[in-house]
Amino acid sequence: MAFLANLINKFKRMAGWFTSQKPDSTLEVTAITKRFKLLEEARKLGELGLPSFHSKVITATEQEVVRYIEGVREQIQIQTLADLDRMDRVIHESQVHEFDLKPDILSADFERKALIIFNEQNAWLEKLGAIANRRYKELERFRTQNQLERDAIYPDGTGLFFRYALLVLLVTFEGVFNAAFFAEGLSTGLLGGFLYAVTLASVNVFTAFVLGKTAVRWVFHIKPALKFAGFLALSLAIGFIGCMALAIGHLRSAILVESANPTQDAWLALVNNPLGLNDLVAWVLFLVTIGFGLASLIDGLFVDDLYPGYGAVTRREKQATEEFEEEFEDVRSSLEDVKQENIDALDDEIQRAKQFASRFRQQIEDKKAIFQSWMQKLNESEVALYATLRIFRTENSRHRKDALRPAYFDTLPALRAATVEKPDMSEYEQMYAHLQERIKLLEDSLPTRREKIYSLFDRHVNQLNFIQRTPALHKRDAD
Repeated sequence: MAFLANLINKFKRMAGWFTSQKPDSTLEVTAITKRFKLLEEARKLGELGLPSFHSKVITATEQEVVRYIEGVREQIQIQTLADLDRMDRVIHESQVHEFDLKPDILSADFERKALIIFNEQNAWLEKLGAIANRRYKELERFRTQNQLERDAIYPDGTGLFFRYALLVLLVTFEGVFNAAFFAEGLSTGLLGGFLYAVTLASVNVFTAFVLGKTAVRWVFHIKPALKFAGFLALSLAIGFIGCMALAIGHLRSAILVESANPTQDAWLALVNNPLGLNDLVAWVLFLVTIGFGLASLIDGLFVDDLYPGYGAVTRREKQATEEFEEEFEDVRSSLEDVKQENIDALDDEIQRAKQFASRFRQQIEDKKAIFQSWMQKLNESEVALYATLRIFRTENSRHRKDALRPAYFDTLPALRAATVEKPDMSEYEQMYAHLQERIKLLEDSLPTRREKIYSLFDRHVNQLNFIQRTPALHKRDAD
């Protein structure tokens, strides 16, 4: 451990030595004056009458100042040359990595991506378009055959939900309303009455609803035979509702007299004396059942278009058309995204070019600034030499007893030459001017390049546009 500590201390001393030997590259007059103790040395030599009146060689102190300033100039020279070389490399690398401003690259990129999208979706769109076309022709043929000029009217979505909800409400309301009447003759009371009522209400309401939804609507058909079948179904539905209402009334009467077999007794009463309801409550049950049955019948009719089959064929056409339009819009949206991506890339391209030009301009100015800084430092070194030696010589003259100052005090020693060739910026300026011209051409061509991408987009959309081949889509688009 002691050895290691000694080794570390030795390195520290060496580092300190090297640091202390590193010259301070300042050209500040005050700092140089303090560094070489010019006032003290000048005073000391002046009191001794040195340098002599006849001396033609500058003092050692002055020589140190000259060598120091020469050393600083040399350091600045070396750094300046290094900075100029570095800027040349930076500019060269910038030119090497300069992007190529090719006007057709983005257009070709859009064409390539559009073809990929088109080829991937074309077959499926063709199939959906054919289905939509076939469904539309079916609808038109149905309307022609049945002399329909109006659009189909039917509940959809929320409306259809409310139609079926109404059916459930009718069952519930009829069951609740009839429950109290049945409870009078049942040992199970209100609960038993409710079960009886709900069961019978369900048979009444659902049967009427199904008949209204299916067979009864044939009364609206244009063909006489089918219209006649519809009227038969309507008669059957009304007859069923009436019989159901009478049966419920007779069943309530049988329950009220505590019949051993109320269902059988109610059936016999219905067959032998259907209108023989012997109390007011039974007739109330009859009317209530009739009302709910007719309401269910009407609800079944309006759950779809009144004309038989019109709603179904319309929905098939609508579904096929919407499926095609949805897929078509997905493909169109994909093409739109690619188009916008390339349009944005045009603006980005110009922006990048301007940013590059700005960086290039700054690099040129930075190189000029490096040389200007060198010229300034060169002038500062001359000024520093004049100022420091004048301080030294003035202070020396003040403290001379003979009042005789050496003749060389009126002259300055020459500094060792230090030159940096002024960089030739003409090539860079020409490159910058050429770059600006290219950017101007790029900006001028922007509307044309945009138009080309828009044209390619329209062409591909037209290739996908089945509206012209699908009458349903064409009609909907016209509306």
